[in-house]
Amino acid sequence: TCGGVLTGLSGVISSPGYPLEYNNNADCSWTVHVSNQSVVSLVFLDFQLENNEGCNFDYVALFDGPTVKHRHLGNYCGNERPPSTITTSNHLLVVFKSDFNIGGKGFKAYYYSVLKNISGNFTSPHYPNIYPNNINCHWTITLAAGYRIKLFFPFLDLEDRNSLTDMCDYDSVAVYDGDSETDTLEQPPSLTSKGNKLLVVLSTDRNYPFKGFTAFYIG
Repeated sequence: TCGGVLTGLSGVISSPGYPLEYNNNADCSWTVHVSNQSVVSLVFLDFQLENNEGCNFDYVALFDGPTVKHRHLGNYCGNERPPSTITTSNHLLVVFKSDFNIGGKGFKAYYYSVLKNISGNFTSPHYPNIYPNNINCHWTITLAAGYRIKLFFPFLDLEDRNSLTDMCDYDSVAVYDGDSETDTLEQPPSLTSKGNKLLVVLSTDRNYPFKGFTAFYIG
Protein backbone atom coordinates (compact mmCIF):
# COMPACT_ATOMS: atom_id res chain seq x y z
CA THR A 1 0.00 0.00 0.00
CA CYS A 2 1.08 3.58 -0.54
CA GLY A 3 -0.38 7.06 -0.37
CA GLY A 4 -2.77 8.55 2.15
CA VAL A 5 -3.76 11.82 3.80
CA LEU A 6 -1.02 13.73 5.66
CA THR A 7 -2.04 16.41 8.15
CA GLY A 8 1.10 17.00 10.23
CA LEU A 9 3.12 20.24 10.22
CA SER A 10 5.84 18.35 8.37
CA GLY A 11 6.60 14.87 7.13
CA VAL A 12 8.26 12.61 4.59
CA ILE A 13 6.79 11.21 1.37
CA SER A 14 8.66 8.40 -0.37
CA SER A 15 8.04 5.86 -3.11
CA PRO A 16 7.10 2.30 -2.02
CA GLY A 17 10.12 0.37 -0.75
CA TYR A 18 12.47 3.38 -0.91
CA PRO A 19 15.52 3.29 -1.06
CA LEU A 20 15.01 -0.05 -2.82
CA GLU A 21 13.61 -0.13 -6.34
CA TYR A 22 9.90 0.62 -6.53
CA ASN A 23 7.34 -1.82 -7.91
CA ASN A 24 6.02 -1.81 -11.46
CA ASN A 25 2.45 -0.63 -11.99
CA ALA A 26 2.45 1.49 -8.83
CA ASP A 27 -0.31 4.07 -8.39
CA CYS A 28 0.05 6.16 -5.23
CA SER A 29 -1.57 9.44 -4.15
CA TRP A 30 -0.67 11.49 -1.08
CA THR A 31 -2.83 14.45 -0.09
CA VAL A 32 -1.13 16.94 2.23
CA HIS A 33 -3.62 19.06 4.19
CA VAL A 34 -2.44 21.91 6.44
CA SER A 35 -4.29 24.70 8.30
CA ASN A 36 -6.26 27.37 6.41
CA GLN A 37 -3.64 30.02 7.29
CA SER A 38 -0.84 27.99 5.73
CA VAL A 39 0.49 26.71 2.40
CA VAL A 40 2.58 23.62 1.66
CA SER A 41 6.26 23.58 0.72
CA LEU A 42 7.72 20.41 -0.84
CA VAL A 43 11.46 19.69 -1.21
CA PHE A 44 12.82 16.57 -2.93
CA LEU A 45 15.82 15.03 -1.14
CA ASP A 46 16.39 12.16 -3.60
CA PHE A 47 14.90 11.37 -7.01
CA GLN A 48 15.59 8.49 -9.41
CA LEU A 49 12.83 7.39 -11.78
CA GLU A 50 12.72 5.94 -15.29
CA ASN A 51 13.51 8.77 -17.68
CA ASN A 52 11.60 9.61 -20.84
CA GLU A 53 10.65 12.76 -22.69
CA GLY A 54 7.25 13.91 -21.51
CA CYS A 55 7.47 11.92 -18.24
CA ASN A 56 4.51 9.66 -18.98
CA PHE A 57 5.96 6.21 -18.09
CA ASP A 58 7.14 6.55 -14.46
CA TYR A 59 6.51 9.97 -12.94
CA VAL A 60 5.61 12.14 -9.97
CA ALA A 61 2.84 14.68 -10.61
CA LEU A 62 2.06 17.62 -8.29
CA PHE A 63 -1.24 19.49 -7.97
CA ASP A 64 -2.05 22.72 -6.11
CA GLY A 65 -5.10 21.29 -4.33
CA PRO A 66 -6.57 17.99 -3.10
CA THR A 67 -7.50 16.49 -6.51
CA VAL A 68 -6.08 16.13 -10.02
CA LYS A 69 -8.66 18.69 -11.18
CA HIS A 70 -6.73 21.41 -9.36
CA ARG A 71 -3.85 23.39 -10.87
CA HIS A 72 -1.15 21.07 -12.24
CA LEU A 73 2.28 22.08 -10.90
CA GLY A 74 4.36 19.65 -12.96
CA ASN A 75 5.27 16.09 -13.98
CA TYR A 76 8.77 14.88 -13.09
CA CYS A 77 10.88 11.84 -14.00
CA GLY A 78 14.53 10.87 -14.53
CA ASN A 79 17.40 11.51 -12.12
CA GLU A 80 17.18 15.28 -11.71
CA ARG A 81 15.56 16.44 -8.49
CA PRO A 82 12.43 18.52 -9.14
CA PRO A 83 12.50 22.16 -8.01
CA SER A 84 11.19 23.08 -4.57
CA THR A 85 7.47 23.79 -4.73
CA ILE A 86 5.18 26.07 -2.70
CA THR A 87 1.41 25.79 -3.15
CA THR A 88 -1.02 28.69 -3.17
CA SER A 89 -3.66 26.65 -1.31
CA ASN A 90 -3.52 24.65 1.92
CA HIS A 91 -3.53 21.34 -0.01
CA LEU A 92 -0.92 19.53 -2.10
CA LEU A 93 -1.60 16.35 -4.06
CA VAL A 94 1.42 14.16 -4.89
CA VAL A 95 0.79 11.36 -7.41
CA PHE A 96 3.35 8.64 -8.20
CA LYS A 97 2.81 6.21 -11.07
CA SER A 98 5.05 3.56 -12.64
CA ASP A 99 4.52 1.44 -15.76
CA PHE A 100 5.17 -2.28 -16.36
CA ASN A 101 8.97 -2.16 -16.75
CA ILE A 102 12.24 -0.28 -16.05
CA GLY A 103 12.20 1.14 -12.55
CA GLY A 104 14.55 3.01 -10.26
CA LYS A 105 15.35 3.80 -6.65
CA GLY A 106 12.34 6.11 -6.45
CA PHE A 107 12.12 9.33 -4.48
CA LYS A 108 12.10 10.85 -1.04
CA ALA A 109 10.56 14.25 -0.39
CA TYR A 110 10.03 16.41 2.69
CA TYR A 111 6.94 18.59 3.08
CA TYR A 112 6.27 21.29 5.63
CA SER A 113 3.56 23.77 6.47
CA VAL A 114 4.42 27.45 5.90
CA LEU A 115 2.41 30.32 7.36
CA LYS A 116 0.76 32.10 4.45
CA ASN A 117 1.25 35.60 5.80
CA ILE A 118 4.77 35.96 7.10
CA SER A 119 4.81 39.49 8.49
CA GLY A 120 6.42 41.91 10.91
CA ASN A 121 6.82 45.57 11.78
CA PHE A 122 9.43 48.04 12.94
CA THR A 123 9.72 51.77 13.67
CA SER A 124 12.30 54.53 13.72
CA PRO A 125 14.18 54.85 17.05
CA HIS A 126 12.12 56.33 19.93
CA TYR A 127 8.89 56.39 17.87
CA PRO A 128 6.32 57.95 18.54
CA ASN A 129 8.78 60.44 20.03
CA ILE A 130 11.25 62.24 17.78
CA TYR A 131 14.20 60.29 16.37
CA PRO A 132 17.84 61.19 17.24
CA ASN A 133 20.06 63.34 15.05
CA ASN A 134 23.08 61.94 13.20
CA ILE A 135 21.96 58.32 13.01
CA ASN A 136 22.26 55.70 10.29
CA CYS A 137 20.00 52.70 10.95
CA HIS A 138 19.72 49.57 8.80
CA TRP A 139 16.90 47.02 8.87
CA THR A 140 17.42 43.94 6.67
CA ILE A 141 14.34 41.81 5.99
CA THR A 142 15.15 38.29 4.80
CA LEU A 143 12.48 35.66 4.11
CA ALA A 144 12.78 32.11 2.82
CA ALA A 145 13.83 31.65 -0.81
CA GLY A 146 10.90 31.98 -3.17
CA TYR A 147 9.21 34.72 -1.16
CA ARG A 148 8.83 38.37 -2.11
CA ILE A 149 8.29 41.16 0.40
CA LYS A 150 5.59 43.84 0.38
CA LEU A 151 6.46 46.85 2.52
CA PHE A 152 4.08 49.57 3.76
CA PHE A 153 4.68 52.82 5.63
CA PRO A 154 1.45 53.56 7.57
CA PHE A 155 3.10 56.65 9.11
CA LEU A 156 5.99 58.74 7.74
CA ASP A 157 7.11 62.05 9.25
CA LEU A 158 10.58 63.24 8.21
CA GLU A 159 12.33 66.53 7.57
CA ASP A 160 11.22 68.11 4.27
CA ARG A 161 13.18 67.88 1.03
CA ASN A 162 16.01 70.30 0.29
CA SER A 163 14.19 73.19 -1.44
CA LEU A 164 17.19 73.87 -3.70
CA THR A 165 17.74 70.33 -5.01
CA ASP A 166 14.25 68.88 -4.38
CA MET A 167 16.04 65.82 -2.99
CA CYS A 168 15.93 64.08 0.40
CA ASP A 169 19.31 65.49 1.42
CA TYR A 170 18.62 65.98 5.14
CA ASP A 171 16.69 63.13 6.78
CA SER A 172 15.59 60.17 4.65
CA VAL A 173 14.33 56.61 4.54
CA ALA A 174 15.73 54.58 1.65
CA VAL A 175 14.53 51.12 0.63
CA TYR A 176 16.78 48.83 -1.42
CA ASP A 177 15.57 45.80 -3.38
CA GLY A 178 18.10 43.36 -1.92
CA ASP A 179 20.42 43.34 1.10
CA SER A 180 22.88 46.11 0.24
CA GLU A 181 22.84 49.80 -0.61
CA THR A 182 24.06 49.06 -4.14
CA ASP A 183 20.77 47.31 -4.98
CA THR A 184 17.98 49.17 -6.77
CA LEU A 185 16.51 52.05 -4.79
CA GLU A 186 12.73 52.21 -4.34
CA GLN A 187 10.54 55.00 -2.98
CA PRO A 188 7.76 54.72 -0.32
CA PRO A 189 4.81 54.45 0.32
CA SER A 190 4.12 50.82 -0.77
CA LEU A 191 6.76 48.55 -2.30
CA THR A 192 7.18 44.94 -3.41
CA SER A 193 10.61 43.33 -3.66
CA LYS A 194 11.74 41.29 -6.65
CA GLY A 195 13.47 38.76 -4.39
CA ASN A 196 13.37 37.58 -0.77
CA LYS A 197 15.39 40.46 0.74
CA LEU A 198 14.81 44.15 1.45
CA LEU A 199 17.08 46.71 3.11
CA VAL A 200 15.60 49.79 4.83
CA VAL A 201 17.98 52.60 5.79
CA LEU A 202 17.16 55.65 7.94
CA SER A 203 19.70 58.49 7.77
CA THR A 204 19.38 61.75 9.71
CA ASP A 205 21.48 64.92 9.83
CA ARG A 206 22.45 67.09 12.80
CA ASN A 207 19.24 69.08 13.22
CA TYR A 208 15.43 69.23 12.89
CA PRO A 209 14.37 65.75 14.05
CA PHE A 210 10.79 64.54 13.49
CA LYS A 211 8.66 61.59 14.64
CA GLY A 212 10.00 59.20 12.00
CA PHE A 213 8.05 56.23 10.68
CA THR A 214 6.25 52.97 11.27
CA ALA A 215 6.75 50.17 8.76
CA PHE A 216 4.92 46.89 8.19
CA TYR A 217 5.96 44.05 5.90
CA ILE A 218 4.31 40.87 4.67
CA GLY A 219 5.72 37.90 2.77
